[in-house]
Amino acid sequence: MNDYIKQCVNSRIDFFNKYYTVPAELKPEVEAFINEINKLGDAATDAVDFENKFASSELSERFNSLLTRCIPKAYNMTNEEKQHSKETAKEIFKEDRSRIIKEAAEEAVEHATIMANEELIAKRRESMIEEGVFDEYTRASNAADIITESGSFLKNLFKKKK
Repeated sequence: MNDYIKQCVNSRIDFFNKYYTVPAELKPEVEAFINEINKLGDAATDAVDFENKFASSELSERFNSLLTRCIPKAYNMTNEEKQHSKETAKEIFKEDRSRIIKEAAEEAVEHATIMANEELIAKRRESMIEEGVFDEYTRASNAADIITESGSFLKNLFKKKK
């Protein structure tokens, strides 16, 4: 296996060591995957051949499946990575500023509407309790729901089958 192929193989294997914690019950499966990816690397003629074989084989799907069942490790960004992240966020905001602002405003309005609606429901419930009609309202509402569900059940029961 040449150095370029070894880099490709190690880039996949290192995920399990650097970025994820492998649960004990998953270790045998990860070890089997590592053995198979090493065999694929030994059989490959170059890095491009390895990548093509890896992508077209079931190893690629197994790799993704294994990663989703492992536990991600916390990662501390370097100062350079933090700076790059901030610059990227600024660029994205500059490019999509109007869309981002519009979506934020829509979310704020939706949140306020939901909160106001929930407050109205709570006030209505309180007034019904104070007036002593909440129990009666609940019984009538439940009866209406039962009738509606029963009607739907009977309709579906006697419906012609295609």
